Amino acid sequence: MKRFFLSFTALCCAVVLSAATVNYTADNTTIFSNPERGFITMLEGHLTTSKPYAVKGKESTLDNKISSECMSIILVHYYLDNFKTTATLPGTVLNAFDEDMAVLRSKGMKAIIRFSYTNSSDGNDAEWNIAKQHISQYKSHWQANADVIFCFQAGIVGAWGEWYYTQHYGNQSSTMNSSRRLVVDSLLAAVPADRCIQLRTPKFKTGYVNSTQPLTAAEAYSGTAKARLGHHNDAFLYDYDNMGTYADTATEKPYLAQETLYVPLGGETDITDLNLTKLWATYEKTTAEMSRLHWTFIQSGYAETTTNYWRNNGTFDELNRKMGYRYQLVKGTYSDQVAAGAKLSVNLQLKNVGYAPLYNERHAYIVLKSGNNTFPIQLASDPRTWLPNGVVTTINEQLTVPTNVPDGTYQLYLYLPDAYASIASDPRYAVRFANTNVWEAATGMNKLDASVTVTGGGVTPPEPPVSDAITLPATLNKANVTAYSDNMSWYNTDYFDFGPTDAQNTDRWAEWNVYLQYPGEYIVTVNGSYPNGHQWELTLAGANKSYTLPANYAAGEVSETGEAVWDLSTVAKGKYTLKVQNIMAWGQPKLKNITLQYNGELPLDIEHTEFNAPHDGQAYDLLGRPVDDTYKGVVIQDGKKIIRVE
Repeated sequence: MKRFFLSFTALCCAVVLSAATVNYTADNTTIFSNPERGFITMLEGHLTTSKPYAVKGKESTLDNKISSECMSIILVHYYLDNFKTTATLPGTVLNAFDEDMAVLRSKGMKAIIRFSYTNSSDGNDAEWNIAKQHISQYKSHWQANADVIFCFQAGIVGAWGEWYYTQHYGNQSSTMNSSRRLVVDSLLAAVPADRCIQLRTPKFKTGYVNSTQPLTAAEAYSGTAKARLGHHNDAFLYDYDNMGTYADTATEKPYLAQETLYVPLGGETDITDLNLTKLWATYEKTTAEMSRLHWTFIQSGYAETTTNYWRNNGTFDELNRKMGYRYQLVKGTYSDQVAAGAKLSVNLQLKNVGYAPLYNERHAYIVLKSGNNTFPIQLASDPRTWLPNGVVTTINEQLTVPTNVPDGTYQLYLYLPDAYASIASDPRYAVRFANTNVWEAATGMNKLDASVTVTGGGVTPPEPPVSDAITLPATLNKANVTAYSDNMSWYNTDYFDFGPTDAQNTDRWAEWNVYLQYPGEYIVTVNGSYPNGHQWELTLAGANKSYTLPANYAAGEVSETGEAVWDLSTVAKGKYTLKVQNIMAWGQPKLKNITLQYNGELPLDIEHTEFNAPHDGQAYDLLGRPVDDTYKGVVIQDGKKIIRVE
């Protein structure tokens, strides 16, 4: 998963000296944008090679919706009706997806993604063998843009991708049959693993997971199909069963009420008759149903009969405030004096007055800020567990102040940036709290109206080695591999066999858990045997960073080396998964190793240098790898840099 981590080494000693308490004023009226929630609009495109976009070219629509309705997410609906008999999509169409997502990134927005093949009730969709290949081709593009994707909707099947009218998957079926199961299987494999996939009815999910038991807190966020499959309802409030969305409201609505504490629900209403709107979509019924089932988003324009009715009676504004999460600070008590390396006491009460929680992973930080100097300290509390509908959450933690914080007085902030490094520093993707005089728009932080005085700081201790990851730069091979795709046979004792047949060589992968100690440029060398050529794709999962090495052809069973420069200078230091995959369909490469060599001078950050001084602790080289007493050169031992010579 593509993740953004802020970590700090600290010494644990000292005691809290004193504390100050702050009471906060709630803001129950202001409508403002917050990531991954609220009203949405839909942008759609019937893709062709000359018009491959659904978003690009419609920037003014986005600007208008952002300013008028505080939108942060939109439904992007791609129709592949012009390619329903074409197995291989053109590169221009695939690359247009990246360009569409770049537009959203520039606007500070995220997408709900749906693909389908027809908008006609004749259900003339694509056969599964075609749709399967399209999903496979889009996979790398979806993965590369996970930072600006809120969730997926299963789509693919039937008119509007709503799984009802279809010529190939069981027309008007309300069950999870075998052909529809194949669609979900493929989407779960292709959609970024940290993103949910919404199904059209509860019965489709219970049929797929073979259980009518809703998600529990213990099962949530585990990456299983049950934990990743959410719900969308495109007939909200249409009679009590929502146009057949529910087969049994007595069991399925309580089921959804539990499920949607952990997976998202959203969609649209379909009431086009004003008399029915006045009967079914009153303020009381709308807000009660959204609160009960934890709605996160709904279309603002469809059906206009209903949404205009909401605008006129105040429902629209209420939904704009409360759909999804709406966090409020209630009360906080914080240390007002602390020594660097000691514990900062935080006792914070907050309330989620929205209808739903957060769903995608996001970390919360207490930030010490003075001028341009900021020191974030991650809270253990998971914002996804801050429950909705007025539930008060108490965070009571002892946070270790980094030892390199200089002496001084620091203002305290609460900061919830996006989990992806690519947009983590963009304040538009940070969570705003609904309190008066709290939000700092320039930084995306929430002021806690408290300060702490730090003493005895300014010393930076060495970082400990990472024991469960290979520190980069390094050579990655069979001996230190973390995982690989299947029962991949070995070419010999040193090689991975990526392609015994052309049918398998693009499905296989190998990956290593790595720790990026020094962001920067790396010279990547791939060594192996390539009888029919190769083209490797390297992905640093957790950093939204991938690189494809150029194709390199070989004449026969000879060892060749491909070399290129991979720029990781914008990637935060931390743990990631490095995955390698062959993407040349006709090649049969055998991989021996990959070497990532730092393309620059490695920093020496350790304060103390000694010459052949004896020490008793474990020694490490400059890349954090353990070494024994025979190792000569520069080592780090007992927090000091030591030069060993013969």
